[in-house]
Amino acid sequence: MASKTAPKSQLRLEWVYGYRGHQCRNNLFYNVGKDIVYFVAGVGIVYNQTEHKQRFYLGHDDDILCLAMHPERSIVATGQTGKSPFICVWDTNNMETLSMLKDGHQNGVAAIGFDKDGGRVVSVGLDTHSTINVWDWRKGKILASVRGHSDRVFDVQYHLFKDNTIVKLWCEAHQVLVIVW
Repeated sequence: MASKTAPKSQLRLEWVYGYRGHQCRNNLFYNVGKDIVYFVAGVGIVYNQTEHKQRFYLGHDDDILCLAMHPERSIVATGQTGKSPFICVWDTNNMETLSMLKDGHQNGVAAIGFDKDGGRVVSVGLDTHSTINVWDWRKGKILASVRGHSDRVFDVQYHLFKDNTIVKLWCEAHQVLVIVW
């Protein structure tokens, strides 16, 4: 008769192949240590070219759709799809979660970006109106929220030279919307 106890071994992720480029933009960066940061499925990957090694961030429970690099280049934010999508802000050096931004979007997070000081994150949802949220990521709180446009948004960034100004880009109509808050 077969034993009904679980085996004492575990699976360990060793390597992730591929790159998610379909319906994503601006999603591959170099961090401060010159490692390449990107994602595949629900895994954030930090790849060291010199050592040919990958490290993995496993804080998501569904496919990651977007990634943003903090101005200091060691922290990233990743947003996912799903019924209860959220954003993870994590450290690319130790792979630890610094903040989880929840209950801000429906269907998924299409795009995210840090402000030039790195204290705020702007995110765009996959809902019908591409809802735009501005977050204090350290506190996990939404500071502002507004309906966006009905086109699919692929990227969102803060203006580099004007404080409190968000430049929202969408590809379907090739338009740019500037929001000052």
